[in-house]
Amino acid sequence: MPASASIVEECFDNQCTITFGYTGQIEPLTFPANAINVRFEALGAQGGKSGGGGGRVTGEFLEVPAILYITVGGAGGSNAAEPGGFNGGGTAGGSAGVEGSGGGASDIRIGYSLSSRIVVAGGGGGRGSGLGSGGGAGGGLVAANGKTGQGSGGSGGSQFAGGLGGATYGDGTPGTQGDWGVGGTGGYGPLHGGGGGGGGYYGGGGGGADADSCCTDAGGGGGGSSYTDPSLITNVVHTQGVRPGAGQITFSYQLFVESPPAPPAEETTSPPAEESPAPPTEETTAPPVDEPTTPPATEEPPTTEPTVPDQPEPESVNSAPSEPEQQVTSQPEPPQTPTQEPAPIEAVLAPEPVEELVAPIVTEVIPSEPQGNGFEETRSAPDELVTAPDPVVQDEILQQPSNLSQAAQKVVVPVQNKQSPWSSNSLFAGLIGLGVFALIAGLVVARRGVPGVIAS
Repeated sequence: MPASASIVEECFDNQCTITFGYTGQIEPLTFPANAINVRFEALGAQGGKSGGGGGRVTGEFLEVPAILYITVGGAGGSNAAEPGGFNGGGTAGGSAGVEGSGGGASDIRIGYSLSSRIVVAGGGGGRGSGLGSGGGAGGGLVAANGKTGQGSGGSGGSQFAGGLGGATYGDGTPGTQGDWGVGGTGGYGPLHGGGGGGGGYYGGGGGGADADSCCTDAGGGGGGSSYTDPSLITNVVHTQGVRPGAGQITFSYQLFVESPPAPPAEETTSPPAEESPAPPTEETTAPPVDEPTTPPATEEPPTTEPTVPDQPEPESVNSAPSEPEQQVTSQPEPPQTPTQEPAPIEAVLAPEPVEELVAPIVTEVIPSEPQGNGFEETRSAPDELVTAPDPVVQDEILQQPSNLSQAAQKVVVPVQNKQSPWSSNSLFAGLIGLGVFALIAGLVVARRGVPGVIAS
């Protein structure tokens, strides 16, 4: 945007306004990239010789254009054949020398040509000479007509055509019709000329001349119409005849500013999250869990100290006469050992004949022992043949090994391979085993002491 005293831009926080005054040329405008909510106010120029005021248009852009071209209308002048104001004001009539010309329109364009106008605020019509009538107000979809004296006033411009020129009174010429973007020219008379039409989307018609020196004299020019492009502009309001002097266009917009608090919030939250979880995870790792569990299980002495597995498994003597000596392994559970051993005890203590108890002893012979150590069947002799036993021979007999003594030696008290101390069941099994051993030993001694004939 070129620097000019007629262009003023102000911003307060994020709210900005830029005002274009009259410069007599087209001014380009580019908005900032972050501009939003762009609104405008366009004011047309006033007609000459205190003619009709300029029109007013307000609205809002649907989208912010990339670039705009701003044209502010100039006010009309006062003189015979006075040119109209900048941007479409109509020329004044003549010949009194005090006729007013039409005021120029103010518009917003997207290019330089008239066809690129998207907003137009119409200018007011000029006043007629003498005691002539005033010009019509500019603005609105159909602008106001000029005032009528002896000569007629020109009509206002519309959305489709320019205003008609006013008729003359007496000798002279009527005003001309307004056109697209241009106001009509005022009529010429021998005494008083008409006012020029105001510029606008369509210009107003020029006022008619007056040939009589009496009365109200010439007519005023009509005002120019306003316009907005509905495809680009919304919330439009039109007002007629509000602007004195030259025109003006003002823009207001907001600057969209991204809120800076978001980055600081992310920076402050992320460091604590990374610092806090890191130490706890490293301290509570798997090593402390493995240390207390593995050593105690392997270092317990009670599980490996007992030497019972090196000893032979316990055997029991089966007293059945038809089977040889059998080895019976003890059950792993302590309660089963006492249930298997009482059977041989009852068999030994049963009051059976001597011959049935002695027979298996005589017939069982261990291959590793000589046959002389075995016992043969003994029979009772008559009383007259019984003699007192020799003490020496009796001691030798007792010292000789026998099947019963060997079986008694093989009775082993079961030992539990448990880490816990002896329970009541294991103690009971041990007592039964000792009782069995004592009974077998007593039987052996008792048998060796019975009087009779011992065969060698």
